[in-house]
Amino acid sequence: MMMFRKTFGITLSVILILFATACTRKTNPTGNNWSDVRPLSFTDSTSFDMGFSYAATKTVSGNESNLLVGNFEGLQAAAVMRFTGLPKDFSIPVGYQDSTYLELTLVRRSPLIRYPVNLDVYKLNQVWAADSTNSIQDANMTLISTQCFTIPDTVLAAGTEVRIPIPVSAIQNWFNASDADTLGWNLVIKSNVGAWVEMRATETGRGPSLRFKYFSGTPAAEKEYKNRATRDSYRVDTDLAPLLTDQWVIRNINPSRIYVKFLDNFDLYKDMNGAVLDALSRQRLTINKAELIFHVKENPYYGSSVQYSLRGDRVSRDSILTAIELTDTDAVSGITTTTFIRGDSVVVNITPLVQGYTSGNQANKGVIIRSMQEMLNFGKLELWHFNDAPAGKKPKLRVTYTPPYL
Repeated sequence: MMMFRKTFGITLSVILILFATACTRKTNPTGNNWSDVRPLSFTDSTSFDMGFSYAATKTVSGNESNLLVGNFEGLQAAAVMRFTGLPKDFSIPVGYQDSTYLELTLVRRSPLIRYPVNLDVYKLNQVWAADSTNSIQDANMTLISTQCFTIPDTVLAAGTEVRIPIPVSAIQNWFNASDADTLGWNLVIKSNVGAWVEMRATETGRGPSLRFKYFSGTPAAEKEYKNRATRDSYRVDTDLAPLLTDQWVIRNINPSRIYVKFLDNFDLYKDMNGAVLDALSRQRLTINKAELIFHVKENPYYGSSVQYSLRGDRVSRDSILTAIELTDTDAVSGITTTTFIRGDSVVVNITPLVQGYTSGNQANKGVIIRSMQEMLNFGKLELWHFNDAPAGKKPKLRVTYTPPYL
């Protein structure tokens, strides 16, 4: 009797292990040992029905990780920064010019084939707030750099530090002025036409730093001021992005978003035998992954080492029959795709959207695609539109799904 119980226990254990193994075999990750149901895929480039680009309204918050400086394509961006904790009753010998400078950490610049990037430094003679830099007036800026500073031809993504000389007289004269700003010393940086540069902001711990040696006290002793900006931001002057019919442009500065509409081609959803799923079976299938795949028409910014970050949102607005300006309230329940451009392909994950369309829980009213880097860098992508894309460049909907197995 004891031998029977022992044998029965071993047999039962073996059966349970085999059952668990069969339910999770790699060749059948979603079904079970007897269903033989596997994920299926299709790619559709024929169902795209509508698409346009439109402007988004977004402002600088003052908490961005990068400072932007540029002057190109009708856009001007100027970085502004404030330094506090400055000494009083001091002097800087003229011979200390080499130790008097503004240090910046650059992370990206406009292509070298266009123009060199020259920077000028101004003193700002007005009060400003980080989230209202659009109120800064050019009339309140005084040029203090004696000559423009040309940044290096190569800027590393990890950061390239540069030191812009600040005239000793500019610092000394300001501190000797009777109307010196008690809130600190405010500086503005601008660039030449046709160029742009991105640099780290205070929020990263690698923001602008002002350094100079000076003499103070009785008897006079040499000291050094070395502080990062306590506050920084940037002002952007540009027109709103245009409304573009039959053209897809995604832009971060003067933000541009795109609307994409594809028709539901439910005949593409089939069972393991190739038969089109009926309405009930389609509602019960699982969308493993659904992606919109675009091909790049113009890409002046993103390279193999710079990630794009795009979000595809379901559209809640009814009756979009022509190109119009959409709002944030028209976009709901999407997810973000952050990756690199592979070849010339840009991918946007819309898995939850297609799951809602196939289940019947949501109506397909189109997808809004926007960059999650709006107002953070000079990124721009133009994607081939389905109306004018050459062979092999048309947008695609790629879906991987698992038919119901019960």
